[in-house]
Amino acid sequence: MDTQEFMDLSALEKVEVANKMLKEEEVDHLKNVASKLGFSESTFSKIMRNNSSYQYNKISKQYDRILPIEEYKKILQSGSNEVKAEETLQFVAEHLEKLKQLLHSYEDQLILEPEIYDPNSKTITKTIQVNEGIYKEFSDLYSSKFLHIRLREIYSKCLLDFIRTYQPKKTPEN
Repeated sequence: MDTQEFMDLSALEKVEVANKMLKEEEVDHLKNVASKLGFSESTFSKIMRNNSSYQYNKISKQYDRILPIEEYKKILQSGSNEVKAEETLQFVAEHLEKLKQLLHSYEDQLILEPEIYDPNSKTITKTIQVNEGIYKEFSDLYSSKFLHIRLREIYSKCLLDFIRTYQPKKTPEN
């Protein structure tokens, strides 16, 4: 390959050609390749450095791309994100059935809003009259699944749910 053909190549092609030629040399790698392409060693090195930041690595006897530190950090971050994503997918695949069970068990959980436990609220006592059949179903459910919660908290939850369901939504005019 002559000097003009080499200069007409793209940056990547120049590096590929130079690296292929460098592998074929046994001694004075850089000097011999530069000479074969019609350059002095220093001119050839300058062309390669200006050619998208490639620099000669004396250990590997090849041209390598020099990355700015910010570009290198981006590559590291994207690689670590891919590793984390792959680890996450692997974990989900291994524990899929347990995760499904956990989600299904969550559906049966009673969620009590913070205002039910508000320590600043005053507790009052009221007597209520209820339908006997409904109270029996409530009592059976409470004793089988929710004995760990005080009745006053469940009553408060029921009243709060009723308010949130049926109270008219406040508009900016109200």
